[in-house]
Amino acid sequence: MTDVQLDARVGVPRRRSGATVGFVVDGTEGHLVTAVLADGRLSDVHLSVDKQGSTLAGMTEALSIALTAGLRAGAPLSAFVEQLRVTSYPPAGPTDDPEIPRATSLGDYVARRLDIDYPSGRQVG
Repeated sequence: MTDVQLDARVGVPRRRSGATVGFVVDGTEGHLVTAVLADGRLSDVHLSVDKQGSTLAGMTEALSIALTAGLRAGAPLSAFVEQLRVTSYPPAGPTDDPEIPRATSLGDYVARRLDIDYPSGRQVG
């Protein structure tokens, strides 16, 4: 028996370590919030943009739900990265991230940022 308290709905600990990255893609500000399990596996992805109530905000929430559900079901992060990289839709263009100076979409930015921060789906550091 473990002393880690699990969330019965999803089978992950209620408390997880993580990181928050603020970003700007073509003038659209947002945040990418991630959480990892004790073994370093990425378990949660939440993407938000500053345009509350917009279609873009709704789509980023849907992307967050899909990524998190897939990761928790055992899908490898690399599968998401491969499919989301170079997707093309607005906002697209310059970013404030020196490691990713341009993005073809928010999906492209998120995929590339996750690939940098979590190579092989594992936490860096």
